[in-house]
Amino acid sequence: MPDSSALMMADHPDLVERVETYLREMYALGDGRSPLRVLRTLVSSPRLADFRVRDFNTDGYAKVGDSFLNEHTMLSDWSQKSYGVELSRWRLIYPNLEIVSDYELRDERITRIQVWPFDPKLLSFEAMKISVTLSYTDFELYRQSRLVGALNDLMQMYNLEVDPDAR
Repeated sequence: MPDSSALMMADHPDLVERVETYLREMYALGDGRSPLRVLRTLVSSPRLADFRVRDFNTDGYAKVGDSFLNEHTMLSDWSQKSYGVELSRWRLIYPNLEIVSDYELRDERITRIQVWPFDPKLLSFEAMKISVTLSYTDFELYRQSRLVGALNDLMQMYNLEVDPDAR
């Protein structure tokens, strides 16, 4: 059985190789696709916190979450785009931002910010796919079933089942 005692961050230089090997070995032990919980025993979620910000300049930031899925699957995005901001950068820009909690659903001036421990722009496409998948909580997957299909499509090559009820 693969060693799952060492949880790694999603920016690990050998992330994709290790995930492929780990899931292949886990799949060989089971009778179907590996559930998302198996991947979560190897790699931690990069998402530390969420904020909604008004009039955020998105230049130089990577799309994450639903906005990433919108570009790479059939999932359609919300009016508020999602961007990843590295924690150290967030600490610098946070005092100058207008954080909001109430806003109109279709207000495109609002940006959804996910704070990550590293800069998501530095990830390869495959590492970003893994990171975005892990950034969703089971609660979000239950609440927004449309995400499960999009993430399953995104993670198809890894033979991963994203459904939070998968055993």
